[in-house]
Parts: sequence; C-alpha cells; structure tokens
Amino acid sequence: MEEIRTFIESVMAELGYGGIFLAAVVEVVFPPLPSDLLIPAAGVAAAAGVLKPEGVVLAATGGTVAGALILYTLARVAGEPIARRWIRRYGHWLGIREAGMDRSLQLFRRYGAPVLLFAHLIPGLRSGIAIPAGMSGMPLLPFSGLTALGAAIRATLQTTAGMLLAPHPLLLISTLFLIGAIIPMGLAMRALARRRPGGRLPGS
Repeated sequence: MEEIRTFIESVMAELGYGGIFLAAVVEVVFPPLPSDLLIPAAGVAAAAGVLKPEGVVLAATGGTVAGALILYTLARVAGEPIARRWIRRYGHWLGIREAGMDRSLQLFRRYGAPVLLFAHLIPGLRSGIAIPAGMSGMPLLPFSGLTALGAAIRATLQTTAGMLLAPHPLLLISTLFLIGAIIPMGLAMRALARRRPGGRLPGS
C-alpha cells in the first residue's frame, strides 16, 4: 500500500498545480475527460505535504472557471441560433449534444443563476451549464462569481476526500476506479439510448 501511495504522490508532484489547472480546463471544455479522478489524487499528495491543499483547490477552481468562461464567451458572442448550429455540427467532438444543452437551458431558465452552484457537483453538467448561461446573456460578473464558488466547493470536497483516504490507498484506488468506470458507462448508455427507437434503453 505504501508503494501505491508513493506512486500517486510522485505523479501529482510531476503534474503540479499547473497540471491540475489544465485538467480542470479540459474537463469543462471536453466533458468526457473528468478531473474527478485527479483532484482526490492531488488530495493524497497534499496529505503527504507534496502539494498544499489550498493550492490544489485554487488550481482546480481556476481551471474550472477558465474553461467555463471559454464556453460562456463563445455562446454569448455567437448567440443561440449560431451556437445551436455549431453544436449540431461539432458538439459530438466535445461530448455536447443539443438535447443535453436544451435540458441545461431549461434548468437555467427555470431556476436561474443558483443552478451554477449545484451544476459543478455533477459531472457533465459543469460544461453544459456555461453554454445556456452565455446564450441567456447572463452578466459576466455573477457568472464568474457563482462558477468560482461552485467549483471551489467541489474542489474542496474532493481534495478533503483524497486527504482523508490517503492512509488507505487501496480504498482510494477502488473509489477512483468506480468513478472512472461509472462515467464512461453512463455516457455509453446515453449514446445507446439515442440509437434505439424511442430513445429507450434495452429492457425498458
């Protein structure tokens, strides 16, 4: 178990805060690549003193905000008609579908800005909520502030979880494995449902 913990610490030391920041940016822009696997591992390194917990939270939060601002700006500048055409044509490369965007847009228009806080606790919705926020013309300052707060809450929870699980690396690896398996499985089931008549999963 000590070897596992040492390996995680060495990988995170190599990536550093810059790697965490970039991973968070990529996760927002390319939802199928989650940083949910990386931040708890950074928490393990923080528990060993390799990284500072506040540095991990700041890097993850900053990366999430930067990625969200990219999508928000593109959607706001382009406007809803152009953004929709772009998503129909290229959205599959980013894991963004028009149907998913519509659901996020409905959530945003129904519940308003507070949705931004909770969206960052749900994989896939982090990127999906930035686009409708931009389409709806939400002011930049509230968008940035709520996005930063939601991202900070998520990063703090995940970093703390990694620090608490640091003495139990096998449990941490099992947890990360489950997260890494569940997310692709969910995406695959959604893709399968779209291909079947009526959009239903097998056996439903």
